[in-house]
Amino acid sequence: MIHYLLVPLAKYIESFRFFESIHLRALCAGLTAFLIGIVIGPGIIDRLGQLRWRERIACDSAKLTELNEKAGKSGTPTMGGMILVLSTVTGTLLFARLDQHLVLAALWAMTAMGVLGGIDDRIKLMKLPDPKNPKRFRNGMDAWPKIWGQIMIGTVAMVWIWWTMADVPGWDVFRVPGLSALGLHSVGLGGMGWSGADLGTSGFSLGPLMIPIGIFVLVATSNAVNLTDGMDGLAAGCGVIVTLVLAVTSYLVGHIGLAPHLGEVFIPQGGELSVFLCALAGGTGGFLWWNCFPARVFMGNTGSMALGGALAVAAMGMRQEFVLAVAGAAFVWEAVSVILQVGSYKTRGGKRIFLIAPYHHHLQFKGWPESRVVMSFWIGTAVCSVLALGLQRVL
Repeated sequence: MIHYLLVPLAKYIESFRFFESIHLRALCAGLTAFLIGIVIGPGIIDRLGQLRWRERIACDSAKLTELNEKAGKSGTPTMGGMILVLSTVTGTLLFARLDQHLVLAALWAMTAMGVLGGIDDRIKLMKLPDPKNPKRFRNGMDAWPKIWGQIMIGTVAMVWIWWTMADVPGWDVFRVPGLSALGLHSVGLGGMGWSGADLGTSGFSLGPLMIPIGIFVLVATSNAVNLTDGMDGLAAGCGVIVTLVLAVTSYLVGHIGLAPHLGEVFIPQGGELSVFLCALAGGTGGFLWWNCFPARVFMGNTGSMALGGALAVAAMGMRQEFVLAVAGAAFVWEAVSVILQVGSYKTRGGKRIFLIAPYHHHLQFKGWPESRVVMSFWIGTAVCSVLALGLQRVL
């Protein structure tokens, strides 16, 4: 919005021309979203408390329930992810160019996933009887309705992105690192007329298959972030780091001079997407201000699904899903730990690999203080993020 208001006035006030710069607008979007999160946080937290939208500790582990009760987590206001969403939307609307479809698709995914997560949270807070076990309350939406909701949101976002990016040379190419070293050539699957060989890289042209792949990435990422959201500041802190990595990557692939140098496909709207990602990092950081130990508010599924959906759509839009997977290794490992635990329990006669899943609770059961677990995940995410940026020329 500010871009449209001030840049035309640059012929009268020369300094307004600075708002043509993506660097300045990205910085302003991040700082604005961060400050908004800090300012509106207390009001939203108080209102959530007044509405009695407070966390209800509901899990199958008696030991974990006891630990959470001792830590005073029961009764903490939840659905605080709306702080993250409102801050990010405001920062983006103020400083991003709204004629860029990648930005709009990412905004749509974040907001829609936040609404879906809010419905999930609200059902949990209503304490409705569980049809499968009337002695217990429902712990949110049933799994399949929630997944179908994520699929629908992902379908809209990915069709939008695919339609927008279909004319970008090489955007639909799935590049396989090291394939060219074997003397192999890429194979076109989508009939789009482009392949890795055309770009000097090796890979497969996916064409319309990008849509289901993107949907899978969105569903997987949003649920992985949701699983990570189990300790004060854990998901939000990791989310800030991963978002900043994607923001840097987005600027690089959106720069017509730097993208070819890095061996990346040039994404014309990539630079503008970095403004949204900086706003997302700022909004998540503003929420983290109130969520770090001891948390005054939890993000709930409202925030975790919104954050995961935004990261997934942004990564798919600029074709950096590998960077997302490497930088977000903490999210990936949390999801894998749950899959391994459930698989082991079902196939090995009730035997478990971990004391409990997700993995952060396993460390908690081993006696690690919550602050140590969270800090370890933050440090691990920072290391993986540096690795992700270092692998830019490889992936």
